[in-house]
Amino acid sequence: MVGERVTGQGARRATKGVRRKAVAKARTVSLPVRKACFLEVLRQTGNVSRAAREAGLSSSTVYAHRAKQPKFARDWDAAVAEALDNLEAELVDRATRGVEKPVYYRGEIVGNVRNYSDALAMFILKARRPEIYDRTGGGPAVAGIRGMTQEEAKAEVLRRLDRIAAAQIARGTVIDNDDAGDAGEEA
Repeated sequence: MVGERVTGQGARRATKGVRRKAVAKARTVSLPVRKACFLEVLRQTGNVSRAAREAGLSSSTVYAHRAKQPKFARDWDAAVAEALDNLEAELVDRATRGVEKPVYYRGEIVGNVRNYSDALAMFILKARRPEIYDRTGGGPAVAGIRGMTQEEAKAEVLRRLDRIAAAQIARGTVIDNDDAGDAGEEA
């Protein structure tokens, strides 16, 4: 039998046997432990199906437990919120600090360049401050925010731009766009 290939009915039986052993092994771990594993993976990834799979549970099982057990539902919501907080922190970091990418010349890395995403920064601003940055009305209404006039919004944007410029000056990372344009004209 060693080295022989199993085909047809024998292959199906062998596969079922392997699956049964895996399921039996997963059942030796208690349900509370598997649910704790599910919540931990959910906290790290924010992905329900992956968390269920890694915990040895089906998605339908975790959704059924969520519907029946308020504490599990609260823990689930907290895990997803933490995953989203981590994602948001990473996106803010990328928007403010950029992403370093290699520069190639003749197939070799000769340096690095830091790329910033204005689109990502605007997405974050629209999500966090729709009353100022999402003037199209497409953003969700924010409770407790009064309507701003065009002049108030403009003043707020200018105030924040000044604060950003001051922070850049303090860090020594300011690039003067006027000087960059003058240098291009002289060349």
